[in-house]
Amino acid sequence: MKIFLTGDSIIARYEGLNEPRINYELKRRLGNIELVNTAVSGINSGAFFARLSELVLKAPICDKIVILLGTNDLATHKQVPMKQFKRNMELIASSIICLYWPQNVILVSPPAVDEKKQRVRNNFLVKQYAKVIKEVAQEYKFTYINLVQEMINHGDLENLCHGIKNDGLHFGKEGYKLLAELIIKDIN
Repeated sequence: MKIFLTGDSIIARYEGLNEPRINYELKRRLGNIELVNTAVSGINSGAFFARLSELVLKAPICDKIVILLGTNDLATHKQVPMKQFKRNMELIASSIICLYWPQNVILVSPPAVDEKKQRVRNNFLVKQYAKVIKEVAQEYKFTYINLVQEMINHGDLENLCHGIKNDGLHFGKEGYKLLAELIIKDIN
């Protein structure tokens, strides 16, 4: 199976490895899998759409595509209004549907944050942007992973959101394990 991963720093970060941490976690669990990862740290939905040709449309076609965006759109110091965020996500979805059947597209909500450490994001705001992603996923009949709610349900945000940066947002090992498990559940 060939899986395409793209989005923002949550998908892009290496966390001390020689490859993106999510790639490592998926390979560990799935064994014989081919991964393409074009995620870009710091990207928001508008910049992603502007670079869609480079990041998605010119890449090899895979069996599944996993997209995680919104983390940077909702940050209060550079916030993209929700109406514009939805428009951006719809533009991305309508472009991707030209290459991928809806059942092969997985949209992932932004992650929950450890509010004790994270200063420009909070879980109330994350849930609002996640709702927009869910609406777009439903509109296009894509699969949706409610990562924010799964992390909150897990209960240990301090541990899940503790990566090398230790900023309450970027994951460490435990956060990536959870994300990998959720992706695998939807791939299977």
